[in-house]
Amino acid sequence: MNFNKDTVVIKSLTNTLKTNKLSHAYLVIGEDSLYCDEFILSFVKAIFCLENKNKEFFSCEECKNCNSINHENYVDFYRLTSETSIKKEEIQTLKSDLSIKAFYGKKIYWIKDIEKMTEQAANSLLKFLEEPEDDIIALLSCKNISAVLPTIISRCQQIKLVGQSNNIESVQNEELIKFVAEYVRKYINKPHLANIYLLEKLKSKEDIVEFFKYLSIKITNSYTENNQHDVVNISKVQEKVLLAVTDLNSNVNATFVLEKFLFTVLLDDNNLEFLIRG
Repeated sequence: MNFNKDTVVIKSLTNTLKTNKLSHAYLVIGEDSLYCDEFILSFVKAIFCLENKNKEFFSCEECKNCNSINHENYVDFYRLTSETSIKKEEIQTLKSDLSIKAFYGKKIYWIKDIEKMTEQAANSLLKFLEEPEDDIIALLSCKNISAVLPTIISRCQQIKLVGQSNNIESVQNEELIKFVAEYVRKYINKPHLANIYLLEKLKSKEDIVEFFKYLSIKITNSYTENNQHDVVNISKVQEKVLLAVTDLNSNVNATFVLEKFLFTVLLDDNNLEFLIRG
């Protein structure tokens, strides 16, 4: 994702990177979860990117560090997130992981939706923030700052995001839909290969949920200008999408839901060309 380099936030962080004066803790506040997530990942990659010679808010997306971060296996970057609540035990495990010396100079940990932390977890994190280490950077993110302990807020540099990912999200989902419509049939005997491609783009349950929501809207809008044969086909595809959404709402594993959708589309030989017309 490309962020506007002229914004106050980006200018400030660029100056921080150039002067090597990174704070020990940042609290990123943003109502748009996807935009917030992309911003944090871009910041992390800007810190670790091997090609960011000028120390700007930039990442090449091609070096081994950028690739490792994108695939969630960079050794010095830790993520903690939960669909329910973040517990004290998880914070303690994170502390234990961070006690190991950094491989490449710095360790960064990201706790997403910190308003989901239990009181015990918040107090455990607070103790960690009170005694910062030079080689560890904390990235905390939330939608609702009023639900965060004031003592935690006071120990972080705040970054308030103003922006939305709607246009970018739509572009990404359009690309994925085009892939499904045009190329998934290539994998008629190996549907897992198509699934691997999609999972490289849809990295979380939230991403998969948004993909199916977008797909559902796309299908609904396609009824008006199609002949009767297409309507029957479209209805069958829509049934599969609605079933996927129902499964996701019932907390069925998101990866399994995506695999099932692809498999049944291939099994029933559904035509998906209507998704990319016009």
